[in-house]
Formats: sequence, structure tokens, C-alpha cells
Amino acid sequence: MIQPKIIIFCLLAIVCTGVRAQTNLIKIILLEKGTEQPLIGATISYASNEKLEKALHTTTDTNGKATLQPPSMGESWIWYSISSLGFAPLRGKMSSQTNKQLITLYMEEDVMRMNEVVVTGSRMSRPIKLSPVTTQVLGGRALVDAGYANLQQALQQETPGLNIQKVGFGNEISMQGLDARHVLFLMDGERMTGDMAGNLDYERFNLHAIDRIEIVKGASSTLYGSRAAGAVINLITKKTAKPLSIDAGVRYGQMNERNYRNPSKSDFLYMFEKNADRPNLQSWISAGFKTGAFTSQTDVWYSENDAFYLYQAENDQKLYTKEANPFLPHDIIVTSTAARPPMGIEGTEHLSTSQKLYYDPNQNLSVLLYGSVFFMNTYDLIQDMTFSQARDLTSGAKVTYHVKNWFSFTASIHHDFYDRFKRHERRDERQKVYKSSILQPRLSITSNYFNNHSLIFGIEHISDDLTSDRFVNRVMSTRSLKETEYFVQDEWTLSKRWMLSAGLRTNFSRAFGFMGMPKVAVKFSPDDRWSFRANYSMGYRSPSIKELFFNWDHLGMFQIKGNEYMQPEKNNYISAGIEYSNDKLFLSGTAYGNFFKDKIEGIWRVYDMQYNFEYTNLSNQRLLGVEAMARWRMTDFLTLNATYSFVNVSKLAGVQINTTSPHAATGSLDYKYTRRNYRLNAIFSTSFMGNKKFDVQDRVWVKEENTSYDAYFRCDLPAYVLCNLSVSQTFHNKVKLSVGVDNLLNYKPKTLGSGITMFNVPATPGARFHVQMEFMIDDVINALKKKK
Repeated sequence: MIQPKIIIFCLLAIVCTGVRAQTNLIKIILLEKGTEQPLIGATISYASNEKLEKALHTTTDTNGKATLQPPSMGESWIWYSISSLGFAPLRGKMSSQTNKQLITLYMEEDVMRMNEVVVTGSRMSRPIKLSPVTTQVLGGRALVDAGYANLQQALQQETPGLNIQKVGFGNEISMQGLDARHVLFLMDGERMTGDMAGNLDYERFNLHAIDRIEIVKGASSTLYGSRAAGAVINLITKKTAKPLSIDAGVRYGQMNERNYRNPSKSDFLYMFEKNADRPNLQSWISAGFKTGAFTSQTDVWYSENDAFYLYQAENDQKLYTKEANPFLPHDIIVTSTAARPPMGIEGTEHLSTSQKLYYDPNQNLSVLLYGSVFFMNTYDLIQDMTFSQARDLTSGAKVTYHVKNWFSFTASIHHDFYDRFKRHERRDERQKVYKSSILQPRLSITSNYFNNHSLIFGIEHISDDLTSDRFVNRVMSTRSLKETEYFVQDEWTLSKRWMLSAGLRTNFSRAFGFMGMPKVAVKFSPDDRWSFRANYSMGYRSPSIKELFFNWDHLGMFQIKGNEYMQPEKNNYISAGIEYSNDKLFLSGTAYGNFFKDKIEGIWRVYDMQYNFEYTNLSNQRLLGVEAMARWRMTDFLTLNATYSFVNVSKLAGVQINTTSPHAATGSLDYKYTRRNYRLNAIFSTSFMGNKKFDVQDRVWVKEENTSYDAYFRCDLPAYVLCNLSVSQTFHNKVKLSVGVDNLLNYKPKTLGSGITMFNVPATPGARFHVQMEFMIDDVINALKKKK
């Protein structure tokens, strides 16, 4: 007979064994496949069920290690999901009774980029392949690795149908047949001010501070209001997830052109000559740390480059077509007798710094404070003893609070203040010529409480003020526009295959009254590989302060005239797309139509040989296009990327005033070779811009009739190709050396004249070499501990 003491002892042993199993800790180390570098700050979610219900969460430390506590007693397996920025998610299961002291897991780079989380298309976070709105994502690290010197170059080389040209007042951007006034740039979802003809100082964007760029093409006015009628480009900045992360570097590039040899300080034009030949130099530091509930991210960037000339190969030729000028008996070509002087491309010097502070005490509360400062000097090649200065200050705060699993609300306020000056080169004197500011408070409520519904409701107010001497009689005066907007959107997941998104924005302003903009998007996924999307959205754009009130004579060269009686333009955007993806291949195609009413355009006109650039409402304009994207992981080492864009823009009474090229394409070949503590990366990228034809108003004297007519001459610009090559080596994931060549084929534009032709050629002096050194430190704390 078994004694009671023995029975009790056995029961206690069983209980103790269960407790021991329950407290059996699982330790893992997470490494990058190939280099075997530890992945710091990766998020691990784990639970005792495959759906990860009631999951626990932890992050890897500076050694890539993490400890998992089995979530429940008696379970044999633990399911886990691991995510880390730039890497493909890792899912699997492991035994909860493992006897291993340390389990090693490997993560691969997300080459196909299908697991990126996007927010721009719907203002809600979701993986890109689940988004009902087609979104292109460019990784900030990938753009730096490709050797791009700045944001303009990166966007031009990576985005189909996007073109950035250097013009007299800065840079001019166009996308899908639309100019910058229809392309809304955001920084972390916030608007910016300080534009000229719709274009911002794109130099203010620090490429080394960008985590990713999300591009949503088509009308997005329902979520983002005016100026989002064509596309939204959202620059999302870094937020470290590591205890300490430092990235610092320097880049030196070959000069564009040496204009002055050994300028002397005794020379009256010494400062002008010195500034015209500044070195092509960049330096930056990006530092972040996370301790407890606090996270800090600091980014500083300095850059300078020299001015240079673009030279015209032939005399101007103007082609007056019978199509655009019915009074002509046939096409006429007029050739100028004198060659056009070279066009100067200014050099710049700029400094930007930004600071973000996060406070996340728990899962329900998140607080963000941010601010940034940007300074830029622009040095032209005109010997007038002055140069331009710009200054931009931004600040803001955002608070998000989650009320259980019912809803969350976000309150934010954003302020952007921009100044532009004319400064004397020798005297400490400057004159303010432009001041712009926006103030935008916003409140939004999101909820996933209702099954399969993701709801967002928001209200925002925009105050836009502009002070300039370009309104009347060169006297500094201020004009203002104020708008209050409401928006609502619901993303309804009907089933695993179907998703429906619908929304509405209403706008009210004192100047233009009430307006409503609806949108509907549908996504159908028959399986994990195929997706079909269809979208309808209404866009609108209110006339800007410049388009309404400018009345400015630019040095007697041309007059810019606003129109106080203009109405907001409206557009109806429709698109249909198809997408296929697997582990090796991604294919996407989209066809779209964009139909404008009362479209606001600037038209070049001539009065007694005086050029005027006048803003007006056109009756209608139609844009039809297709876009295609492909990404093919040919081998573990080689990836091919390609894009193509075609757009057809309607004419106005036989006149083509739109300056967009119908055909554009980009491509890149990315080679990566990784070994323990070593990485080799080589990227060849190319962009193609097809020929473009557009008409410019002029005045022609018809000798036979002894009279003159308003006429249009046709600009015909040839196609061109820009190629870049960058090769980098990374040692121990800490030191990276890069060398590269921009404009590898040494392309130089030859046609600069004929009215506004000069505003539509790439500003490149030819092939230029660069070298870059970068230092990456993210385990300083651990290294110091080991040293002690």
C-alpha cells in the first residue's frame, strides 16, 4: 500500500515541474542573414496560439538578444512574429520546453518591399500590399546607398513620370502631366510653406533623415485637401528604436565648373568669386537614443555646391505651326541671328537641423514635440553684389490617446514660418522680400471598434499668410487665406478578398464658399499574389495667394500677373490597376484618367514684345495615362527594378501649353554581396525622359499682310537619359566607403533658348565623380560596458 506521504511528495513534484516549465525562459539572438550582424531594436510578438491573440511583446537589445517568457502553462509551442525596419517579417514557432540556452534566428532584407507599413493613402497604418490605394514606397537607406546626393535627384531617378528641372527661381517639379501646384509635399504628414510657383526649396529636405518616402498618385483631396489634386509625396523621418544610434558621414563631389581661379581678397568681387566656386561638399549626423518611455531623434545636415553655366549649341529656332496658328498658310521656322548667352545655374549653401522628442509612457498615450531650422544661401552668377537668403522654422506638437479598444484621438498643431531675403555680398545688410507662414491645428478620431471597419473623422483649419513686395507697386503688403475642412473615411474589409474604402471632405473658405470632395476605392484579392484596385476621387485646388494677387515685374524681363476673379479648379480622377507579387517578382500596372474643370494655369503672353505670365482658369483639360512597375529578384545577389509612365495631355484649341513629356521610364540594377561583417553593394540607375513638344505664345509680323498676330511657336526638346553608378563597401556594419559617378554618359543639354525652353532642360554640367565616407554606431553602450 502506497503511503500518503509518498503521494503528497509526487503531487508536489508534478506541480514544481509545471512551475519550472512555466518559468522556463527562452533566450534568442537575432542576426542579419549574410553579415551575421545583430539586429537591434527588433520587435518580437509571441503567444501560445498561431493567431497571436493576447500576444506578449519584447525587443532585442544591443547584442540582438531577447528573452521570451512562455505565456501560459502546459503549452508545447510558442508562435512568434518578428519585425525590424528594412527586413522581411519572420514568423514561426518554437518549443516552449527547449533546453537550448540560446536560439539563433536570421532575418533577410525585404528586397521586394511588400511588407512596408504605409500611412499616406488612408491616414491609417497598414502593410502596403493590404492598402486599398496604390502607394509607391522609397526607402531612405536605399536612396542613400544608391549614391543620390539629394532628394531631387532621388525622386527623379526612382519615380516614373516625375521630373525636376532647374529654372530661374529654383526647381520646377512635374508629375503625370501636372506641375508642383498639384503635387502636395508633406513632412511626417504636415504641410510646408515657402513655395515659389508651387515649388518648395527642395534643398531643405535632408535625405539622411528620411526613413521612407510614400508616394500616392491621383487626387487625394478627400484626405489632404487643396493641392492634393495630382499626388501626395509624404517624407517620413527617422525614429530610432535602439538605445543609441549614430550615423555620421561626409561626401565630396567633383566641382561643376571652375569659374574663377585663385580669387584675391583685395579684389572688389572677391566674395562673389568665392561663393560661385564653393566645393561640392556635404556632411551630416543623425543621432537617436531611446531610454524607457523617452525617445530622441536629432538630425543635422550641411551642404554646399558651386554655380555653373549651361551653354547653347545652336542659335534659337522658333517653329510656328499652322495647327496652332490658323492664319498661317504653312509652318514657318524663324532662326535667330545671334547666339543666346549661357544660362547660369546658381550654387547653394544650406544648413538644416531638426529635433523630435517622443514620450510613450504606455500603450495608450503617445506625445511628440518637434522643431526644425533651415538656412540657405543661393549664389547666382550675376555680378550685382547681392545673393538670396532663405530661412525656415517649423514647430509642432502631437498627442495620441487610445481609449481601450474603442477609439483613439489625435490632436496636433503645426506651424511653418518661411522668410526670404536679398543680402549684400560685402555689407552686413539684407532686405526681406518674402514672408510666408501657415498655422494648422487638427483633431482626428480613428476607430477599429466595429468589426472589419477602420474609421477616421477629422477637422482641420489652415491659416495661410503671405507678405511680399510683389503684389502692387513693390510695397511690402500681406494677403491671407483661411479654410476650415472636415473629412471622414471608412475602410471596410468585407472579406479576406474584398476591401472597400469611401470618404468625403467638405471645405469652407470665406473666399470660395463651400465645396465637397468624395472618394471611393475598391480592392479585390483572389489570393495572396494577385490584387485588383479601382479608384474614383474628386480633387480640388483653391487659387493660391500668388495666383490671386501677384502683380510683379521681374527686372523688365517679364511680368507675373495674378487674377483676383479666378475660381477653384476641380478634377475627377479615375484609375484601375492590377498587381502581382511573390517572393521573387513584383508587377504592377495602372491606367488612369484625370479630368479638370476650370483648371488654373499660367499662360505666357506677349504685349508689344513684353512677355507676361498670367494666371487664368481654362475651360477643361484632360490627362490620360498608364504606369507600370516591376521588381525582379533575379538571384540572391541581383535585383532589377523598372518603371514606365505614359501621359497624354489634351490641347486647348490646337495649342499644347503643357510641358510634360509623354514618355518617361526609370530602371536600376542592384547587386549585393554579403559576408560575415562585410557588405558590397553596387547600384546602376538610369532615368529616361522622352521628347516633349509644347507651344509658347509670341507675336509674329506677317509681311504680306503688313500686320502682326498673336502666335504660338512650338518648342521641340529631344529625349535624354541620365545614368548613375554607385559602389559601396560596409565593414562590420560600422564604416561604409562609397564611390560613384553621376550622369555616367556625360549628357549635357544643348537647347536652352526659345522662350521658356530653358525652364525644361535638366541642369547638369556632365559626368561628375563623388566619394562618401559614413560611420554607423548603434552599440556604443554595449561596447563601453565590455571595455569596462
